[in-house]
Amino acid sequence: MIIGGQQVPGHCDLIKLKQGGEIRGKLQKLASESGAVRIIETLTGGKIAVASQHIEFITNRPLSVEEYESRCNSIADTVEAHLELANWCSENHLTSQRHAELEKVLLLEPDHAKARAALGYTLRDGEWMTRDELMRKNGYIKYKGRYVSTAELELLEKNEAELAEERKWFKKVKLWLTLMNSNDAQLQQEGLKNIQTIKDPFAVSALARQMGKHENYLVRSLLVVTLSQITGDKPLRPLAELALTDPVQAIRKSALQALSKRDVSQAIVYFIEALKNRSNQIVQRAGEGLEVIGDESVVPELISALITSHTYRVRVPDTTSTYSFGTNGSFGNTGVVLPPDIEAGLLAGRYPNGVIVLPSQQPRVPMRTVSVKHSHQNEAVLSALQQITQQNFGYNQRLWQLWWSSTQNKTGIVPVVQ
Repeated sequence: MIIGGQQVPGHCDLIKLKQGGEIRGKLQKLASESGAVRIIETLTGGKIAVASQHIEFITNRPLSVEEYESRCNSIADTVEAHLELANWCSENHLTSQRHAELEKVLLLEPDHAKARAALGYTLRDGEWMTRDELMRKNGYIKYKGRYVSTAELELLEKNEAELAEERKWFKKVKLWLTLMNSNDAQLQQEGLKNIQTIKDPFAVSALARQMGKHENYLVRSLLVVTLSQITGDKPLRPLAELALTDPVQAIRKSALQALSKRDVSQAIVYFIEALKNRSNQIVQRAGEGLEVIGDESVVPELISALITSHTYRVRVPDTTSTYSFGTNGSFGNTGVVLPPDIEAGLLAGRYPNGVIVLPSQQPRVPMRTVSVKHSHQNEAVLSALQQITQQNFGYNQRLWQLWWSSTQNKTGIVPVVQ
């Protein structure tokens, strides 16, 4: 690009003003060490001096991103326009922007096959799913680039000696839980005391497997307390799972508190993965967990999860044309509206000609199940971002990304963040 008659590399600077608005161009070197005023040569060749106290932040971006945003703000909100812009993004290697345009296509036409395929979706049982979602639904987890079952994952992560040590605990934990469930108060106390004194890391697998999904919330609460006193990384996964999925808020809170008191660098991955969960409730809980953990490294993932789309299956009245069956043995648009199973049987020839279907005394409204996509603004994720960064750009993902880019700037331009 040409600025002021000179060829400029494929990047330009962006100044975000506190009062709103942006200035794009080539930032000049600081006129003084104080940096009280920044001068930027705009894309049209003019120069603008901006006092530092009016600047929110400064960042550097590729010109192709600038051009994308200009195109994005000017195109019509149609399937064709977004597809064309998605193709342009692909040609200019703007992966995330292409993804955004294809998502806009799906908002306008949820079953657009080409957009779904480009985003990695597969149609299974009437529902569009990504490969990861499909494999998770079938009980598989991604491990080092390939999908494995939960049982296989445990085997991959442990050697035979560790497995042997863990197996010793399964019978013990099962016995002590049985004692706790007995009618004898003395036996109950014996089982409880034995579990409360467990501190061996090799007992974690047995504890999590037999207590993590226990129907009695008191048993799950005991699990949190027991895991909290076991050292090492083994308790991190079950504590994270409790913090994310347990239906009782008090248990989720105590599991988070237990995590916050130890090195959780190995547990962060579970919360990051949960930010992409199909359930918005889990996404919100992941935001709460990451706020408690307070690690700045998760900021990009939090920004991406500020607004997430989720698909819901709902029952709605079926307004499509329906077969009816007349008393004279013919199909038509009049007569009795048939239940789906009866209709299917008639169409398949399972009933003899001349069958009479009597109308119900109650009016029947045919229903069908449809998929509805809804975008959520995730309050817990925003709260985590605000707490970790001490910044607040609301749900504006673009401003968050610009600000984060400015803090990670490696071009030699000093970010101005006040």
